[in-house]
Amino acid sequence: MKARLVVIDTETGGLDPERHALLSVAAVDSSDGEAFVGLIRPHADWITEPEALAKNGFTLEFLEKNGRPERDVLQDLALWLAQRRFSILAGCNVAFDRDFLRAAFARHGMTWPMHKSVDLQAAAWLAYEAGRLPLPEGKDGLPRLSLDHIAAAMGFSRSSDTHNALEDALMTTACLRRLIDRLPPPTIV
Repeated sequence: MKARLVVIDTETGGLDPERHALLSVAAVDSSDGEAFVGLIRPHADWITEPEALAKNGFTLEFLEKNGRPERDVLQDLALWLAQRRFSILAGCNVAFDRDFLRAAFARHGMTWPMHKSVDLQAAAWLAYEAGRLPLPEGKDGLPRLSLDHIAAAMGFSRSSDTHNALEDALMTTACLRRLIDRLPPPTIV
């Protein structure tokens, strides 16, 4: 990859960044593989749905024991990102993760620092349309664009049934690299 990507993934307590807890965040620097991981102790005011906990394998007891206050994790993430200030945010459905992080940063009077982004789902859809990525189709006839489906089409899989922010960020990074490798070389006219 020519541009430095910061590939990010979050685990959350639900789908609404204004109501649900941010539980963990991981980021991987595509240029050197350095990673940031933060586990967050959820605040009592933020909703954590049981289905979300089941999906990411967390328990509230585990988060209470091993997590840190959200503000502390976000401050550390902001410092980590500041060292990569000329980079592009990337992820699989990156808008979801970005929106959760923006909301969390705003809760603490902080400004989210990343503005440009690349989305694995959009790139995979383009590769599917160009006939370069065989994706399974759903009942609606549209390609399945979850990280699991994209990764499987490229020969990758999860180590377990639960979601893990670091593993997902690493898998997204690997998928983006493999997609770039599938692109045809540029034609010089």
